[in-house]
Amino acid sequence: MTAPVHAQDAVFAEAARGEQADAPASSSSVDGEAGSKKPDLLFAPVPFSNPSTGTGLAGGVVAFYNPNNGPQQWISGAGVVWTERGSKGVAGFHSMSVNDDRFRIMALVSYFDAVQKFYGIGIDDGDRGEVLELANKTFNAKLHAQMRVFPGGYVGVQYRLMTTNARPRDEPVATQPPPLDEMDSTLSMLGPTFTYDTRDSQLQPHGGVYASASWLFGVNALGNTFRHNKLTLIGSAYFPFGEETVLATNARVCAADGDVPYYDLCLFGSGAALRGYTSGRYRDGASWAVQGEIRHRFTRRWGGTAFFGMGGIAPSIGKFVDEGNLLPAAGVGVRYLPFRGNDVQLRLDVAVGYNSHGVYLGIGEAF
Repeated sequence: MTAPVHAQDAVFAEAARGEQADAPASSSSVDGEAGSKKPDLLFAPVPFSNPSTGTGLAGGVVAFYNPNNGPQQWISGAGVVWTERGSKGVAGFHSMSVNDDRFRIMALVSYFDAVQKFYGIGIDDGDRGEVLELANKTFNAKLHAQMRVFPGGYVGVQYRLMTTNARPRDEPVATQPPPLDEMDSTLSMLGPTFTYDTRDSQLQPHGGVYASASWLFGVNALGNTFRHNKLTLIGSAYFPFGEETVLATNARVCAADGDVPYYDLCLFGSGAALRGYTSGRYRDGASWAVQGEIRHRFTRRWGGTAFFGMGGIAPSIGKFVDEGNLLPAAGVGVRYLPFRGNDVQLRLDVAVGYNSHGVYLGIGEAF
């Protein structure tokens, strides 16, 4: 994953990425062929739940289609979100590949008036678990474009824009709020990206390798408030055991350096890194995670998973051993395939972490 977006963005945006995360899905559909121009549709409204966003309702539609009969289907979606914590917002996204998958493009735009949990920064604050709620109005836009330069290899550029206007909802007790200049600020970052992708499916891989790297830099000329950069490395490999069983593995490293605002630090709970943790409870200048998952299909439509992972945070990559921690996570899940001719599936996961747990309803696999 590239620089994290707010957890609410995942409601509609994660389905557009090659790596899946906590995007709620609908159980209603219109069947179609994955290789045809007729779209497969996932309709909302639909309830969702995960520890990052809480319980809520998403309304909208996600379309999976293939207008140029290429090796990768297109994904488009838009909708609205409401949660019992008082968060609400709108989002839209589009993911496509053209010229026989030579060019890949992804775009996202969203606006959220959200209630977010802030635990502080570092291991001690995460272990203490004292929450300060922030009322946060956020506009987020992302554009990611890549070109294939060798079989399976893509290079490109990513631009990210985010405006943040946050205020504490209550008087702070143990956890102090972030600096005022960070709570009212703009993130405008640009940088190179690289992807190596030999997976046999974008949403439900049974074999192959996926690796990505992005290095984003704050650009003051484009309105960025801070001087910092962020490096994200992700790798996944898939090993089939017969027709119905797959071992999926994943590793990731994140490092943010410079004058980094609290919301762009490396963290767990948002996206696919270590299900079982509330988004942002553990955040710092660097993070790492490794995880594995056994996936088995019991019938044509139904499947199940069991997963386990380890990770940690530290002030920087060089301090993982001396000043880092160890965070375990494990869980089980159920999978359902709503379409006859498409590998898009719905997932329900239950995960447990260190003094934490979560329930996830989403589209596609976690990674």
